Amino acid sequence: MKGIGEGKKGRQILLLIVLGVVLIGSCTKTNEFTIGKDFMAPETRLEVVDTFRVDISTILVDSIITSSKKIAYVGNYEDTIFGLISSRSFFDLDYELFGEIEEKAVYDSAAFILNYTSKNFGDTLYPMSVSVHRMTELIVPVNKTALFNTSSFDYEPEPLSTVVFLPEPNGQDTSVNIAVNAFGEELFNMIRSKDEKVSSEELFRDYIKGFVLTSGSVVNHAILGFNANPERLVLKLFYHVNREEPEEKEITVKMGDAGRQFNKIDFDLSRTPLAGIRENKNEVPATLTGNKAFMQGMTGLYVKCSFPTVQNLMAGERWKILKAELIVEPEKYSYEKFELPDSLYLYAGDKRNNMSTLRDGKGLQLRALFEFDDYLHENNRYTFDITDFMLNELADSYFNPDQSLILGLAMTEQGGRFERLIVEGRRPPVRLKLYYLSY
Repeated sequence: MKGIGEGKKGRQILLLIVLGVVLIGSCTKTNEFTIGKDFMAPETRLEVVDTFRVDISTILVDSIITSSKKIAYVGNYEDTIFGLISSRSFFDLDYELFGEIEEKAVYDSAAFILNYTSKNFGDTLYPMSVSVHRMTELIVPVNKTALFNTSSFDYEPEPLSTVVFLPEPNGQDTSVNIAVNAFGEELFNMIRSKDEKVSSEELFRDYIKGFVLTSGSVVNHAILGFNANPERLVLKLFYHVNREEPEEKEITVKMGDAGRQFNKIDFDLSRTPLAGIRENKNEVPATLTGNKAFMQGMTGLYVKCSFPTVQNLMAGERWKILKAELIVEPEKYSYEKFELPDSLYLYAGDKRNNMSTLRDGKGLQLRALFEFDDYLHENNRYTFDITDFMLNELADSYFNPDQSLILGLAMTEQGGRFERLIVEGRRPPVRLKLYYLSY
């Protein structure tokens, strides 16, 4: 515990200066405190405490929405901490009235065009294998609203085509083409003959139910993210018309509704510290995982923080909380290969780990930006201002031990990013820091 006591004149002066800054900057804010005559008594002290016990654990949520994220993830990656992770991407095609194809037109080829994004996970220095499969079942969102990382639909086990390539997500080649010549010729002939199957949206979707991008049985070293919007994920049919100078033409069939495009995530934790998480009601305390807790976006892993000793504050003198912070430092060296999230968000958790959004005084979701220590590289951290949360929880002089704070990505981003975080219960710990007046 750090504080002001009798005989510690220098520290008293310093902390009173800090107190003045805090109070001056917050005297107009809701739920903050101003100093009255009662607080000016000689026995009033400013306490700064960061030794509260914080219990951390890893929780796994049942499912995460991955539809409408406008990104198609495909590939697999394995490490000893988060295990084997793989992603398949499901999508269908948009229907529009096809134009006339000249009688002298000659079919050439067809390919799916996949455009890179900057969102990739793993090592892109190795060759990648990506296959495209034709679906045998229509994609139907749950309750007509969403699809999840656990959703799946039937598709043909044999791929229409497979391409092996060296990824260049940051290179000159901005896309990957997967040739589907036989399928393309079939579709081309139907369009030219005005086949009934391509005459309406209903019949077209029944004929072409959708496609799946997979890694097949190949072990890759990365999961690649491709643009998944109607302008960037397309099927192109190439043909030419014989004239004096052959005229090259193409038909572009765009990806269908973004609400029917989603990523199916599979992960195997059996050889990781989290091996028993499913059997343990989807929560494992850090005491069983090497004093560490883990967060990762699309797999549904979150870090949970509980505060079993905060109630002890009630047993002491009279007090008024001025400010409360939750300080989260990533495990050292855990982010040399994998970038940390630019920002993390806090959620309130109950006894069953149901999460609700926490908001700041401006109504924005409570978050913290990553602070990088350029000088010493020792104080890299996320610092959350949880003053309002603590004031609300302690308003009745009781802190519910089942109440927790849960760390994760934003709800809108959780199903579209693979960013990860490892935190420790010690060296350095997750800390709760309170600034309060006792009198």
